[in-house]
Amino acid sequence: MKITVKKSVFRKFNSLKIGIVLVKGIDNKNKLNESRHLLHEIEELIKLTFNKETIKNHDLISPWAVAQEEFGKKAKHYHTAVEKLLKKVLSGKNIKSKDVLTNLMRCVALKHIVPFGVDNYSKINGDLTFALSSGKEKVGALREIKKGALYYKDEKSILGTKLDYWKSKRTTLDNKSTSALIHFEVMLPVTQKKLNEIVKETADLVKTFCGGDVKVYFLNEKVNSVMV
Repeated sequence: MKITVKKSVFRKFNSLKIGIVLVKGIDNKNKLNESRHLLHEIEELIKLTFNKETIKNHDLISPWAVAQEEFGKKAKHYHTAVEKLLKKVLSGKNIKSKDVLTNLMRCVALKHIVPFGVDNYSKINGDLTFALSSGKEKVGALREIKKGALYYKDEKSILGTKLDYWKSKRTTLDNKSTSALIHFEVMLPVTQKKLNEIVKETADLVKTFCGGDVKVYFLNEKVNSVMV
């Protein structure tokens, strides 16, 4: 599979960097209770650190909040996976999943306050592309993607949007999933060094909780595609 980020994406979001973790041969259910316990600890820390009014002022969320302003008043309330998780935690909603890897990803996202995406690798069809919407693309039967929005797709359909957050159910993980493609999209003030640390931590967590083979990749303005 080839993963490509269109150069127009980097022109619009000039500090964007993407970290990718490909995992294969994982056990996604054996250590479920342990993964839920780890997520609970992160949830308690979030409750001590944030309140509903200060989420968007966090220095790691604000770059995406600024980017979202281009969508105007019609933009949805949640614009990245991490902000959606934060609001759920602060509202006392349950964010624990029935599969190990999703719990681990939520732990990493909340700990470092970074947007992420995760897809069942075996259900991705062909190459994966990150691009900007022309305004004609649709998700589902009716909903159009706002012109200029960042989204990603395989050769069959759009899998997710990255600001006005939406995720396809076609590649959602479950406890029977044996492979996954994880991706972090970050902008300044997150540096390449920090992204490297987040990706390494993710890879180590997956190995510890799920086993399997793990490979990591990075995409940026200079290296905008990779074969995985």
